[in-house]
Amino acid sequence: ESKLPGLAEWARVRDYRVQRILTMPNVEVYLENRLQVEDIVSIEAGHIVIATGAKWHSDGRGLYHETALTEFGPADQIFTPDDIMSDRLPSGPTLIFDDDHYYMASVIAERLRENEIPVTLVTPESMVSAWGKMTSEQTQTHRRMIEIGVEIVTAHALSSFNGSEAELECIYSGKQKSIAVEAIVTVTMRSSINELFIGLQEMIDSNSGFNPDSLSRIGDCEVPAIIAAAVFSGHRYARELDTEVNPDKRIKYDRVFFEDA
Repeated sequence: ESKLPGLAEWARVRDYRVQRILTMPNVEVYLENRLQVEDIVSIEAGHIVIATGAKWHSDGRGLYHETALTEFGPADQIFTPDDIMSDRLPSGPTLIFDDDHYYMASVIAERLRENEIPVTLVTPESMVSAWGKMTSEQTQTHRRMIEIGVEIVTAHALSSFNGSEAELECIYSGKQKSIAVEAIVTVTMRSSINELFIGLQEMIDSNSGFNPDSLSRIGDCEVPAIIAAAVFSGHRYARELDTEVNPDKRIKYDRVFFEDA
């Protein structure tokens, strides 16, 4: 995400931790190694923690659409935030369907406008980046979209796409309207990439002899969330690794005692 406009500073979240890990003599790092279940079993580690992240959906599912859109394609004209962050960009007029309602759709819109791609941002909410109200960013985000020439359509949801036209429906009346576009970027929901964790858990359950002291998953592999939640998830795992944790009292609160007056 730090490659996207305005988010470069976020790289320090990664850079600080990478630098710390690389200077620790009791940590070994193996890059460019995609492990399978059998590989992890052969390592014979006592504790295993999986942090394989999450991926964005490309089928329209999200808060508004509980199931995938049936008339949605062709596939090579559908993009997700993962594509944009990997520099796979559309080349013509693009509709961004924002059912996430925070910062992702707006920074993708800015990324596309940098390439002079016409952008229409569609959201079922009544404003751009509705969740940004909670962080005092909404007004600034909405203003920025206007400044860079993004067309904004609120209170509408994407209902279909045939490769040349996107069909939108009003969330209140159901009235339909069409927009001529060549590509769709869906900013809707993410699913955990947890196949590795599930495969290891199945081996444990099958009594195959594979029985590590613990098998855990953290970050987006456990549940997709914001970067801060992923950082905290890893921190909590490290804190609790050698500790007996009461499942009913996972969080310890500081107690302040006051003397009687």
